[in-house]
Amino acid sequence: MDLLQKIKSERAQSKKKRPFKRRLFDKVNDLVRTYSLEESFLSKLEVPEDYLSEANIEFAQLRKKRPIEFPLFSLSAEEEYRLTTAIMSKVNNPYLEFAQSPDEIAISKTLFDLNPSLGADTLERYHFETLLLCERAKKEMEDLLQQARDRRRKEGRGSAKESLGDGRTLPDSLEKRIDQLQSFVARVDDLEKSH
Repeated sequence: MDLLQKIKSERAQSKKKRPFKRRLFDKVNDLVRTYSLEESFLSKLEVPEDYLSEANIEFAQLRKKRPIEFPLFSLSAEEEYRLTTAIMSKVNNPYLEFAQSPDEIAISKTLFDLNPSLGADTLERYHFETLLLCERAKKEMEDLLQQARDRRRKEGRGSAKESLGDGRTLPDSLEKRIDQLQSFVARVDDLEKSH
């Protein structure tokens, strides 16, 4: 291919239509306007509420998102513009792009810190609260299993009270909590697989 053909080919490629992608600013700005957010919302982002830390996982609802059509572009008043840019600079993580409510904006940083590798499909499908509860359940389950291992080592291998799958059993309360956590994680995984 000579130089002229190469240039023509590159120009033809650049003229192809590409799907329009909404900018993050437009999405966040739409949330600011839709939920009438004010400057006070920024204080929630500085110290995010940890209302999920005490959540009773076994009774938690699995929240799915409903599709939202964000505007292609946004025009905003000066106050909305300032608030939108302030939110974007404070939150500043890739999950913000998938937030569809003020709750999700506030949760996104904590969720990203717990698991920065969630896929776009998962983030689009599930409410961040469900994903955060699932990540916390996995972490707590891991910690409880480690506690059980440590306890078993401390009491000696011959103890009939402790175990992790070698025929002996865990204390009832520990076993019950691990079962609850595994059940919750399985419910989230089952929902994800069914899509």
